[in-house]
Amino acid sequence: MNRLTGIIIAVSGVLVAVLGFTKVLPNLGWTGIFLILLGGLLFGLSFIPMPQALESEPMSLPEKLLKMFYAPTEVFKNLRRYPSFLGVILIMSVISGAYTYAFFQRVTPERITNHTIEKLAESGWVPADQMEKVKQDTLEQNSNPIARVGQSVNSFIGLVFLMAFLGLVFWLITLAFGGQINYFQAIAATAYSFFPIILIQKSLSLLILFLKDPSEIHPILGQTTLLQDSLNFLIAPSASPVLYTLLSSFGLLAIYWIWLQATGLKNTGESVSPTAAWASAILIWVFGLGLGVVLALVFGNFMS
Repeated sequence: MNRLTGIIIAVSGVLVAVLGFTKVLPNLGWTGIFLILLGGLLFGLSFIPMPQALESEPMSLPEKLLKMFYAPTEVFKNLRRYPSFLGVILIMSVISGAYTYAFFQRVTPERITNHTIEKLAESGWVPADQMEKVKQDTLEQNSNPIARVGQSVNSFIGLVFLMAFLGLVFWLITLAFGGQINYFQAIAATAYSFFPIILIQKSLSLLILFLKDPSEIHPILGQTTLLQDSLNFLIAPSASPVLYTLLSSFGLLAIYWIWLQATGLKNTGESVSPTAAWASAILIWVFGLGLGVVLALVFGNFMS
């Protein structure tokens, strides 16, 4: 973590926020705010000591990404001494951003916007007299290239904060189980555990996106994935959003992620038992399942 980098990003965020909110760079005001937050996060993380870099040399980013598919343990052991993670988070953001761009082009911003506003109106979150204006504003944002760039930057920043938060949770759970792991090691293990999942999920979804009739693609659910590797194929999302969400958590990629995360914590940490590693991964999976159920209860109509 470079303290100067955090300061530069925060200052850049102030400039982007000013230009965004003054309409010089429309739709980028909040992107500037998020850049300020990212700079603050990196600045704060720079005060946390890194583990001593001994033993082996650090792997290059391409080598680590490739070996995550056939030698993940080797990657995690290298991350024990060199726990970098911003590079892999950036790669995951680019992959996700590329899929999102292709999805909007294929399904069209108009259909996505109409479906979203229709569901907001059904929920009563958009007054009838304001619906047309909200629809036009949303369509403009979904179609504007500058706004799309801002959304991509926001997604990257959001992913950095998500990995930092999950790393903190894994760090605390591992310590509670008697393990020994540095906070940066926990973040690195978490970020690299997600990489194979994101690459497989988005790559196959991209293939399905161009093979499937766009009219058959759900304009909301499809933005995350089109891959059906879980038990959610047993029920339509409109029939029972909660049950659909529950079944979505039981899939091949979910099992693969739990194994990767447990392997990562065990080999990236200094002294983490298999019990602590597996318990940490399963607890977060259960938490994610619960969060998904809550969101399905609140936003269930968006899935119809």
